[in-house]
Amino acid sequence: MDKSQSKTFTPWGRPNTRRTVADGITFYSTPSHGGYGLSDARLDEMPACLKEQLWAGEGWFEEDCDWARVALAFPEYFPADAIDIARKTLAFHHPDILERFDAIPR
Repeated sequence: MDKSQSKTFTPWGRPNTRRTVADGITFYSTPSHGGYGLSDARLDEMPACLKEQLWAGEGWFEEDCDWARVALAFPEYFPADAIDIARKTLAFHHPDILERFDAIPR
């Protein structure tokens, strides 16, 4: 089953709300936490370095730190000021991943 389309399960428990950001990118919130679930197709589009060392498991990006990976991979779906915050978040928590992401030719 495509994890991002599940309405009843997240790594943080049963979702209270679900918001589709874009096709294959869904934000979930639960009473305890939340984050993004990505479809397999969206995961395939992400640079490999942004999929490493995920706290919530493959395909899930928690809202405190790992959200930054989704924002950097798909900046067209986030406000411009969120991209700067995403870079700072990733630099603080995973500077090695940000360094490898910045080295990818675009």
